Amino acid sequence: MKPVVFDGCFGWLHPAPGDHGVVLCNPFGYDALCTHRGWRKLAERLAAAGMPALRFDYPGTGDSDGNEDDPGRIVAWIDSIVAAVRYLRGSTGVARVSLVGLRLGGTLAALAAQRLGDIDGLVLLAPPIAGRGYIRELRAHRQSWLSTPSGLNADPLSDADQYVEAFGFGLHGEDIARLSGIDLQRDTTHPAQRVLVLDSADRNRVSALVEHYVAHGVDAQRDGFDERDTFVIEALYSVEPAEAFAKVAAWLTRGPALSGGATTGHAKAVDRDASGLRIAEVAATERHVVFGQYFGIYCEPDHRRSSGDADAPAVLFFNTGASHHIGDGRIFVLFARRLAALGIASLRMDLSGLGDAMPAASEITLDTIYSETSCRDAMAGVDWLVARGHARVATFGVCGGAFVGLQACARHPAIIGSYGVNLQKFIWDGAGRNPGEHGFASSKVYMRAAATPEKWRRALRGQSHPLRVARVLGQRIARRAWLNATGWIEQTTGLPVKTNDVRALIRTVHEKGVNLRLVYGDFDVGLDEARVQFGSRLGALRRYGSVQVATLPKLDHALFTRKARETTMADAQSWLFMQLMRPAPRAGAAVSEAKSLPVWVR
Repeated sequence: MKPVVFDGCFGWLHPAPGDHGVVLCNPFGYDALCTHRGWRKLAERLAAAGMPALRFDYPGTGDSDGNEDDPGRIVAWIDSIVAAVRYLRGSTGVARVSLVGLRLGGTLAALAAQRLGDIDGLVLLAPPIAGRGYIRELRAHRQSWLSTPSGLNADPLSDADQYVEAFGFGLHGEDIARLSGIDLQRDTTHPAQRVLVLDSADRNRVSALVEHYVAHGVDAQRDGFDERDTFVIEALYSVEPAEAFAKVAAWLTRGPALSGGATTGHAKAVDRDASGLRIAEVAATERHVVFGQYFGIYCEPDHRRSSGDADAPAVLFFNTGASHHIGDGRIFVLFARRLAALGIASLRMDLSGLGDAMPAASEITLDTIYSETSCRDAMAGVDWLVARGHARVATFGVCGGAFVGLQACARHPAIIGSYGVNLQKFIWDGAGRNPGEHGFASSKVYMRAAATPEKWRRALRGQSHPLRVARVLGQRIARRAWLNATGWIEQTTGLPVKTNDVRALIRTVHEKGVNLRLVYGDFDVGLDEARVQFGSRLGALRRYGSVQVATLPKLDHALFTRKARETTMADAQSWLFMQLMRPAPRAGAAVSEAKSLPVWVR
């Protein structure tokens, strides 16, 4: 597969020798984050069947130029599908092009195909037929998330008519109204010569859409998509819908044969890969990089900022869980470009098996993410930056990425700082480390719930299990007491009672001179782990002056809200300038943000 850039969009071309090409149209937002690995596998499957395939990010999404709140996103996304078709034709010479769209990508693909008028096949995977229903779905997802422990800290949206979001990705202003007004049965009649709709929900509407296409002379059919619920879920658990994808590949290859010598008549597209993707807004250029089995996006400002006699440290971003290198809510892209505007370079990296690294992992588990291999991968990313001329590196990670950054900073000499968000574990030795804790919330969540009458009514109805919760809380208290006792004995007598790997790790980081900053949301279970290890007020950390721990307001675990992302980026930027770049700048955004540093937890 080959990284490509066209019309401000970043994408991947999966070459093949056939004359029938396929453009894959991403789902929107969190759906795209969840399904990235499986979507890549579909592209690989199509290429193996002889069909060149192009997958890409719409403007303002993924690694492409722009922002989600830029006006006219719906129109821009449809335009980008048209541009992708033009690019595929021009760069491969295919005579026929088909579109495959997942969820909202299916809706957009149908509209783009109707506009193009020369699409061979159109595959719609669980498409929202009416945009109004899709908007309601996003709002329902947001409301449901607010009722979970992760959403306890979030504020209600101030103006739901002007902003709709779900799991970190949103639609704004006129785009909400524009999408609400879309209805495929009204807005499309003959989008392609052939149409295949796969969906196991809303059968009546799907059947009506297929009949509508048939009435307009389209060879249209429908089939089930029972694997959708195991595909469009969190990336760690997302399973490739092999049966559905096999149907898609087989249906596309059964297209009509071409007459000899058919040509497209389209001019060859301009491939601007050599110069990368220009991000004019922040005076920087982004280029794809492949080193070993790893993949990354290197964001290079036109002019590097210096700190004293040295360049500012480059920032290395790691995957959050099994998600690819853009991060939840696209935070790594947003922060990389914000830093580029300040003269700081960065690399958004896919560790081995994740995202667009080669090869894609067949299975990803927590043991994969929290592994020694991930630490070695991270250090390979640091080596790449050092070879690029960045003598000093700072890491940035969320959850599993915070763990990887912590492990790497203890070992690699070029890492001078590490910023971790909602770190869950300092040391990982498998799921058996804390039996019974997997899937449990923080102690603060349970204490808050204990004061809610509805929670007790649920317990009496057998809908919750207070004894299981009490057992987990007891285990946390016992672990904390044991660690505090052994720490006091060792400090008082100088005699080791038991090896404490966590405190040994933090001591190594401190002695190495790394500036470590860990930030948490008030209700994050990772904060319980920190308190277990270092005391209820984190007093055991006081001896390590280079280690900071803080809570940030309105911080949810995965940074799903705009407030959480903005707060985190502002805090990380201030930390970067105040702690890793001395002297700090005398003017600019970094100074104003630094004034709002949170109160230390410890």
